[in-house]
This record gives sequence, structure tokens and C-alpha cells, in this order.
Amino acid sequence: TMVRMTLYADPADTTAMIEAGREAIAAIETMASHYDSSSELSHINRTAGRGPVAVSSTMSELLHETWHRTQQSGGHFDPALGLLTSAWGFPEAVQPPEAQQVAQGREHSGFHLVDWNGEKIRFLDPMVRLDLGAAAKGFAVDQAVKKLQQAGVAAGMIEAGGDIRFWGVKPDGKPWRFGVQHPRESERILVIDDIGLPALATSGDYEQFFDFEDRRFHHLLDPQTGYPARRAVSATVWSTSAAAADIMATAAFVGGPQVALQMAAADDSLEVLVFYEKDGRLQRVVSDGVRAHIQGDD
Repeated sequence: TMVRMTLYADPADTTAMIEAGREAIAAIETMASHYDSSSELSHINRTAGRGPVAVSSTMSELLHETWHRTQQSGGHFDPALGLLTSAWGFPEAVQPPEAQQVAQGREHSGFHLVDWNGEKIRFLDPMVRLDLGAAAKGFAVDQAVKKLQQAGVAAGMIEAGGDIRFWGVKPDGKPWRFGVQHPRESERILVIDDIGLPALATSGDYEQFFDFEDRRFHHLLDPQTGYPARRAVSATVWSTSAAAADIMATAAFVGGPQVALQMAAADDSLEVLVFYEKDGRLQRVVSDGVRAHIQGDD
């Protein structure tokens, strides 16, 4: 993932500050990457099926956020789909897995098969695997922001693969503005002013996908079916942290427009914008907190 940092600080400190942010992100990658066999997440996936595994304080913080958002989303987001996501094989996949593989993945997936008490984690099914891909990136951005704020950076923005967190006031006093990409025409942008929440993230069916027999298959899986979710085309979520926005963007995408609006209505710290298809046409819904801040057209 490409990470971009925009920091408003003393130029003499820029190099050190950028490095501090990079180190914070790298630390989360080292902890939560399922590509790295030496990561804490990989250790959990190897051993938690045999008994309780103690987790680090930082992993505990990430799991706490993950567990809370899983419950809030009504299961539309689930971090324990590792076996299912492995069956699909993104980003290298070029065709769907066999139905039997999907069925097996669903049978041995789900956070209901995970026992976590805040200090130790245990899998009730030894085949369960955590996949924190929809949470760790946003969490890493939050950790970098925290470190930079502690170092005295008064204002800035970090963007990592569509996950954005910003803080402070720009020196020129101009407001923060963000563009949400049209999910089918990448050059078209919907401009939205700062809505009062410091983080946003987008999940879309155009991020990781392949076309097979005239149908698009993407990496955002519906935990209920084991197949790519079909209720939305893209979902953008604003929240109080990049981790929350990251997770809930996935949940809003999987749940679809009405579920996304319900989640936003139930949580003052959550706003949504969802594109979806109906009768062959692309449409959108926005929560009340977004509507008044749209400055352009999609």
C-alpha cells in the first residue's frame, strides 16, 4: 500500500517526523500482516487453535476495536474469515474457487468461533484464521497520527490506500476537502467538505477484482454467503478514527445502502456515502451528516 503523509511542521523537522510516522506504520505491519510468517498475527493463527494465546497490548487494542465494530455491524464485517479469504486467493485470483472450498471456508470461519477476553485469544475451531486486512491499515494510520501529534505536529494528513486521517488546522486556514472517486469512472470526483469527523475510508468492488464469465468477482466477501457482496458498488465511511472508518466501510459495502444508513443513524460518530446499482443504473445514498457538505456532482 502506498502511504502519503502531508505534515505542517517546521521544515527542519520534516525528515525526522516522516520517519517517525513510517516507523509507527511499519510496527503495525510487523504485528498484523498475514503475509509475514513471523508476525504476531501469524503466530496467533498457528497456535490459537491449540489453546489460549496471550496478545500484546497493541494487538489487544486492535482486537478490541475489531470486536466492537463486528458487533456494531451486525456481522457484516467479520475479521475471522481467513480460511475463506485464502480460498479466494486475492489479489492473484483469476477465477472463483470451487463451491466446496467456499462451503468449507464458511464452515470454519466467523468471529463466533473466537474466544477473546482482552488478554488472551483462543479459536474454538482449530481451522479458524484471523484476517485483519480490513482493520489493520486504518489502525496503522491512527498509530502514526498519534505518534506525530505527540511529537508536536500541529496539523497534517495521512492517506494509506484510501484510508485517510487528518488533524489540526492548515496554516493558510483553508478547510479540509476530500474527493470521493466515482466507482465506475475514475476521473470523476465528488468533492466533500470536512463534515466534522477526522477519518474516512472507502471500500469498492474496483479495488481487487477479476472478471470471469462476464461477471466481476471482488475481494469484499459477504460472511453470510462466502461470495463477494453484491449490495453495493462502493461505500465511503467517516468516523472518529481511521480504524473505525476502515472497518465500517467494509461493513457498509457488505450490508448495502439501507444497512449503511441504519448504522449511521444509530451512531453520531458515523456518516456514510454508498453507491449501488438498481435496475442497471448507478445510484447513491448519503447520511444526513454528509448531504449538506457535498460540493460537486458524481
